[in-house]
Amino acid sequence: MKPDTAKLLIEKILGNFNKRYEFKGKQYTFDNIIFENVGILGKYLLGKTGEMKFNIPNINIQRNVDNEMRNKIISIDTEKRKELKINKSTLWYQQKKIKERKFIKVYNKTMVRIE
Repeated sequence: MKPDTAKLLIEKILGNFNKRYEFKGKQYTFDNIIFENVGILGKYLLGKTGEMKFNIPNINIQRNVDNEMRNKIISIDTEKRKELKINKSTLWYQQKKIKERKFIKVYNKTMVRIE
């Protein structure tokens, strides 16, 4: 895995873990929520509690592609595609889905090349 790809993955994970979520009437980061639920699991495994009930709030993970990335994909022409070494069909299908206002998934390999 290239360093750029690893860095991009870590930034995505950190972005979602550092967001604050409503949990037990307060705002908590995701890592604190996980920490508390691991404590519940530990108490259950040690036999201190008779039931294992996790407290997990509804969490919306950020989408892979934002509007800025969509605009970059739309603006790529044939020459730039060749320069970036992006597959012709990959770019064509992504541009088609963007024009149809559908969800697109940009894989890390392609995302690193576009950015």
